[in-house]
Amino acid sequence: MTCLETYASLRVFSTSVHPDNITEVLGVEPTLGRALDPESKYRPRREHHYWNWESRAVEQSTDGLAHINAIVRVLSGKEAALEQLRSSGCDIDVCCYWVSSGQGGPSLGLQTMTELVRLGLPIWWDVYFGNTEEYEGAPRG
Repeated sequence: MTCLETYASLRVFSTSVHPDNITEVLGVEPTLGRALDPESKYRPRREHHYWNWESRAVEQSTDGLAHINAIVRVLSGKEAALEQLRSSGCDIDVCCYWVSSGQGGPSLGLQTMTELVRLGLPIWWDVYFGNTEEYEGAPRG
């Protein structure tokens, strides 16, 4: 693999459920919570509450699967909470940030795919290309 940097984000969007309520339902402190702001010049901030938990809070690896599995672990036993959020109109997904310097790419194992399906979580990747020199010795976020 040629991954230079990666992490996964559990994201919750809602027009009606405040990020504090999402935290309460999930029992997980977010990396970022942002309440809907009708005055914002940015459309997503005007239209949705946003709640986000990033795997890099607990995982420092460049193994993308390890980051996705961190989300699966944090949601262990929280199937009812996820369903409660969905039935309240929340959209929930997993977004994976991936920076590569060449060939290779992220992959999912069968067990991880099974868990994502069981949790009802769609997953997608935001892929960028960089070079090794940019990342050697650079502090990790």
